[in-house]
Amino acid sequence: MTTDGPAQHSPSSDSRRPPPAPDSRRPPPRPRIHVDPLHDPVPDTPPRAVGTAVAAVALGVVAVLAPAVAVALDLTTVRERLRAVVLADAPDTSVTDAANTVTVTLTVAGAVAAVVVLLGMLGALQLRGRRASARSVLVTTAVLAAAGSAAFVVATDDAVARPWVYVPAGGAVLLVIGAALAFTSAVGRWLRAAEHRRTS
Repeated sequence: MTTDGPAQHSPSSDSRRPPPAPDSRRPPPRPRIHVDPLHDPVPDTPPRAVGTAVAAVALGVVAVLAPAVAVALDLTTVRERLRAVVLADAPDTSVTDAANTVTVTLTVAGAVAAVVVLLGMLGALQLRGRRASARSVLVTTAVLAAAGSAAFVVATDDAVARPWVYVPAGGAVLLVIGAALAFTSAVGRWLRAAEHRRTS
């Protein structure tokens, strides 16, 4: 009789197989990164200064337009008064030359008033539309209104009835205030944020 010794087991094929290599196609997990914004986001709601600036510009435009309408409604009388002033200041001037001077004066005054009104309306609309170009338009309007109102007072003080002769100067002050408000820091951030969004 023979007895079997302890069973001899050879290592299995599974134990000899090397461990599987990790799948190189799967990217490693990415850490979660939270970036805090450097600045607080600028709200879309316009600052209070925008509404105040637009109101000042609108009133300034009306103050420039109203005397122009008043002069146009009483044009014949204004022309006669201006011609009398020209002849009184320069007695050697002919009636024809005085009439031509009056025509040029009124034409230039009307053209300046029309440009101020158009630019003021454009600047107010651009500011409400959050366009940075509104600042340049409003500054140009304010400068033109200030110069035009001063010239209007000098040229027509003795010919245009009060208070119309001084109303454009008040309009120029309002336009200057509107332009200054457009350059406040809050309005500047609001405008720059809109420009950045449009260009990004």
